Amino acid sequence: MREQHRRTGRILTGAAVLLGLGGAAVIGVGLFGPEPAPPGGAALAAPVAAAAAPTPTPTPTPTPSISTAAPTPTPTPTPTPLHLPRSVPTRLKVPSVGIDTDVSSLGLNPDGTIQVPGYDKHDPAGWYRGSPTPGQIGPAVFVGHVATFRAGPTVFYRLAQIRPGAKIQVERKDGITADFVVDRVKNEPKAHFPQLEVYGNTPDSELRLITCGGDWDPTTHEYAANTVVFAHLVGSTG
Repeated sequence: MREQHRRTGRILTGAAVLLGLGGAAVIGVGLFGPEPAPPGGAALAAPVAAAAAPTPTPTPTPTPSISTAAPTPTPTPTPTPLHLPRSVPTRLKVPSVGIDTDVSSLGLNPDGTIQVPGYDKHDPAGWYRGSPTPGQIGPAVFVGHVATFRAGPTVFYRLAQIRPGAKIQVERKDGITADFVVDRVKNEPKAHFPQLEVYGNTPDSELRLITCGGDWDPTTHEYAANTVVFAHLVGSTG
């Protein structure tokens, strides 16, 4: 993040609103009536004893019919999206790169940009409280500094070293730990930051970790890009 307390990461108002998903599966059941009873009737009178009994006509054996119709496929149920109820995050861990930080709560500045955490070496990462909590449907957004001129490396210094498949754990106030897996890591120029891709609605529970990246400009005292980690929820413990 920029040295001189400049704010980064302008977002669209309401971009992280949760999506409500719903639906019902309708299962059709076929009902079949009983087979009809064979017709009945009174027995004929027996002939005189001297008369020869008629030879019974053999009953032909019916040939079984073979259906050529293709069987009706069983519909595959649509899986329910994995998600958790609302609970604010308290700690963020990325074991593969040694990130282990408390979490502060951040809002918006008057100009509509996200507030940023403090600039001290030991200041924690921040969760943007206008986004879903980790595990809810939608992208939970975390921001942190990569380094400052005075403090040197800070909380998200190694964020760009995260690789797809890495695990991220977010501890929540309700005692549940939300487990995420990284999908991709992108380095986006600040001049063309993909706001909808980062902050927009998603149909499942996702995570965004954001810090500064790219080349450092000693004249403007800021980085030219943002590093963004995209991850999705895979489970929870606790």
